[in-house]
Amino acid sequence: MPTTPTSNKSQSLSKSEKRTAEIYRVAANLIHEKGFEATSMNDIAKRLKLTKAGLYYYIHGKRDLLYSIIKFGMQKLEEQVIIPGMEIEDPEERLKQIIEKHTLLILELGGSISILTDEVQSLTPPHRRIIVAMKRDYMDFVRETLRQLRAQKKLNQLNINIASMNIFAIIVGVARWHNPKKGWSKSRVAREITKFATAAVLR
Repeated sequence: MPTTPTSNKSQSLSKSEKRTAEIYRVAANLIHEKGFEATSMNDIAKRLKLTKAGLYYYIHGKRDLLYSIIKFGMQKLEEQVIIPGMEIEDPEERLKQIIEKHTLLILELGGSISILTDEVQSLTPPHRRIIVAMKRDYMDFVRETLRQLRAQKKLNQLNINIASMNIFAIIVGVARWHNPKKGWSKSRVAREITKFATAAVLR
């Protein structure tokens, strides 16, 4: 698990990270539309309005791009959700913050980056092991929070493993249906998801 930080200040994307995130978001959208195997480097460069040489400035190949996209999303999850959450002693408040901050992160990065976590099987074995370990750390964190809630008799009669997977599915599901054109603010969507998910698991 990540080392507990000395500051609980919320981290946001830097200017360079926003540029990187934009490249990843556009590429992720294309991969999501066409599928990983059907998407070529030329397709990605064209969508980004870059030359192929310009694209290779940022990445070294399609599988490297896929790994970079997924790892970027997981690292942001660690920085903006897991690490701040570790500083919250109360498990009920921690659960609410996990759900709300994870939802906001998905809305900030773009849904396709989160959806691409389903493409783990397309990674090389070493890269796959890294991503699977990062996902496992996150799920362990959620499960431990639910165990603490059970110890406080605040948890409904639920299987903790299944409940944690359902929470994850609810959050990531936002990436599949959210439409910014509907006019719902990111904060409102995050609050509604948090209320819905916590109502399902808490007494």
